[in-house]
Amino acid sequence: MAGLSGPGSRIPALFIGLRYLLSRRDNRFISFTSLMSMAGLTLGVLALIVVLSVFNGSQGVQRDKVLITVPHADIWAEPGLPNWENAAGLLSGQPGITGVAPYTLTDVLLSQQGYHQVTRVRGILPMQEITVSPLAEHMREGSLDSLQPGSRNIVLGYYLASNLRLFIGDAVNLIVPRPNEAGTGVSLDIQRFTVSGIFDVQYDIGSELAYVHLDDSLDLLQGREEGQALHLRLATDDIDRADEYLASALALLQQQLPGPDYRGQDWSTAQAALFNALKLEKVMTTLILMMIVAIGAFNIVSTLVMVVADKQADIAILRTMGAGQGTILGIFLVQGSMIGLLGIMAGAIGGILIASNFEWLALWMERVLDPQGLYLISQLPAVLQRGDVVMTCSMALLICFLATLYPAWKASRILPAQVLRYE
Repeated sequence: MAGLSGPGSRIPALFIGLRYLLSRRDNRFISFTSLMSMAGLTLGVLALIVVLSVFNGSQGVQRDKVLITVPHADIWAEPGLPNWENAAGLLSGQPGITGVAPYTLTDVLLSQQGYHQVTRVRGILPMQEITVSPLAEHMREGSLDSLQPGSRNIVLGYYLASNLRLFIGDAVNLIVPRPNEAGTGVSLDIQRFTVSGIFDVQYDIGSELAYVHLDDSLDLLQGREEGQALHLRLATDDIDRADEYLASALALLQQQLPGPDYRGQDWSTAQAALFNALKLEKVMTTLILMMIVAIGAFNIVSTLVMVVADKQADIAILRTMGAGQGTILGIFLVQGSMIGLLGIMAGAIGGILIASNFEWLALWMERVLDPQGLYLISQLPAVLQRGDVVMTCSMALLICFLATLYPAWKASRILPAQVLRYE
C-alpha cells in the first residue's frame, strides 16, 4: 500500500476518483446534484456555442453589406493622382488584388420639389466598378450601365430616393457650394441630373450614397482637378488580409511611381467604430453567457463538499493505508474534473449539432412558433468557428478545475485520527 503515496500514486487517485464518480451506492442526493452540475455546464456550453455562431453569421452578413459600398482598401495621394491609369494598371497584377477602380467623392445637397438631403456623390466608371463591388447585383430599378459619360444620369440609394420622393426618370438638383472669385464667400452651383437607377444594400451604411459617371463628376469637384479628388478602390481575395495588401500596394506605388504622397486605409480602419462595437458586443455576450457555465461549475463545489463529508471514513482509511495528501487531493480533483468534462463534452456536441443545422432548426421554429413569419427567425445566419468551440470548452474546463480545488484541498486536510475516533 505504500504505492498510494509513492511515484505511482496518480494511478490510484485516478482509479479511486472514477470509482467514486461511477459508484451506484453513492448518496442519491449527491448523484442528483452531480447530474444538475453536468446539466448546467451542458446548457451553458451549448448556449454559448450556438449564440457565438449566430453572432458570427450576423457579423458576416453585416460586413458583406458594408463592403458593397465600402472599399476593401482605398488609396489616394497628396496632392493628387494625375496618372491614376498607370497606378491602376500597376496594382491590378499584384498578388491578392482582384480589382482596381477609380472614383471621386463629393459632398452635395440634393434637392427636389421642397425635399432636401445632404449626401455624398461618387463618380465611377461602371465597367471597372463591377470588378471591385457587387453594387450592380443590388440594383432595385434601372441599371448601373445607365451611367454613361455626358448622360448626367444619377443612381441613388433606396433610402435616399425614398426620402426625396424620387423615381426613375425624375430630375434632381445637385447643389455644390463653391468659393467666389474674391474668396470672401461661397456661391451655389446647381447641376441637374436624371435618376436612372435605384440600388438597395438593405443596410444603413451606403444607402445614402449616389453615383454618377466619373466624367460627369468633374463638374461637382468644386474647382479641383480630377487627380486631386480621385481615389483608387481595391478589391482583395481575402478581406482579413486587406491591410497587408494595402501596405504592399502603397510601397509598390512609392517605388514605381514616386512623387505623390500615397496614403490609404482598409475597410477595418474606415469602419473601425462599427466593427469594434460588434466585437465588443460579442465579447460582452460571451462573458454574460459564461456566467451560466460558472453556475454549473460552481455547483461542483457543493457536490464535492457533500462527497467529502460522505466519504470522510474512506478518506481516513486511505490515509492510514499510506495515501498522502496529494493522493487524496488528486482523487477529488479527478471526480470534480470528470463531472465538468462530461458536461462540457455534452454541451459541445449539442452546440455543434445545433449550430451546424441552425438554418433547418430556425425554419422549423418559425413554422411552429411564428407561422405568420413576423420575426423572420429563419433569416438568422449561423457560422460555426472552431476557435469559438475551443475557447468555450477551454474556459469552461478552467472554471471547472478551479471549482474543484477548494473541496479537494479540504479533503486532503482531513486527519484520520479525528474521523476514526468516532467510528
